[in-house]
Amino acid sequence: MEHHSAEEIQAQIEQVKQEQYALERAFEARLKEEKKAFVEELKQIIAERGYQQDDIAEQLGGRQRKQRGKRPGAGSGNYTQYVDPDNPENVYIRGRMPYWLIEKMAANGYDPENAEQRQQFKEEHLQKIAA
Repeated sequence: MEHHSAEEIQAQIEQVKQEQYALERAFEARLKEEKKAFVEELKQIIAERGYQQDDIAEQLGGRQRKQRGKRPGAGSGNYTQYVDPDNPENVYIRGRMPYWLIEKMAANGYDPENAEQRQQFKEEHLQKIAA
């Protein structure tokens, strides 16, 4: 590394970040697939044992959550939303930044790790929707 220029090292850092984002996307996709397969397996077990899915969901507490409704602060109702003008399906509300936002920031020369740059990017490149 000592023979590399700062620009070469920066390029390697960017490449590693992109690989990390790709791995994280692959991990989340795999996790989603595994959860879906697990749910299908549970449905099959429930049916094989002669139960109804609703009965089991009630035992798991699913009905209680539905009856209570939304808890205060749940969802996007209390927070500013940022929408990608290039793709309205891409919405950022708060918390961990979605991959589309990280990639869009990096593609426009912003550092997703820098809070000031994140805020600047949201104000300049996203559509703000007040809650």
